[in-house]
Amino acid sequence: MKLRDKILYMSFGAGLVVLGMALNSLVSSDADAQQVSVTDATFGVITCKAIVIQSKDERKAYFGLDGSGDSSMLAMFGDDLSQQVVYLGRNQGENNEILFALDSKSKTDKRKVRIYINENGGGFDCNNKIGENAIRLAVGLDGSGVIEKLLNDGRSNSASPSAEPIKEVQ
Repeated sequence: MKLRDKILYMSFGAGLVVLGMALNSLVSSDADAQQVSVTDATFGVITCKAIVIQSKDERKAYFGLDGSGDSSMLAMFGDDLSQQVVYLGRNQGENNEILFALDSKSKTDKRKVRIYINENGGGFDCNNKIGENAIRLAVGLDGSGVIEKLLNDGRSNSASPSAEPIKEVQ
């Protein structure tokens, strides 16, 4: 290839580069997602497996699929991040129905509230500071309502049969 042909091809290439740069500046501006911060946005449908809420490297809450991948759950953690204080999801220990659990943030304080669905209908359990089930509101075996106050010595003052205690979700 002669020198004249090389200069012609290089000039043609340089002209294409300049033309491309000129067209780009006329047609569109730069797209830089880091410069614009969106505070509010509206989306149609978002599909994901989980949403994790965290500050720095500390996981504060989880909303997504449970370990089996076929049921959704919500879990929130206390100040020390090791104690689960809120759980909404499947009651894996008993009947795979819905369980809503609130636990004290303290590791030594055993106060708890459980709202659950069982084979009779549903129930509400409250535990005191030492972890004893103090009161239960439930649907009895015959379908009627049962309010049961559990006394400190293990006796119950309910005339109705007690509902089955729930199994903890670990």
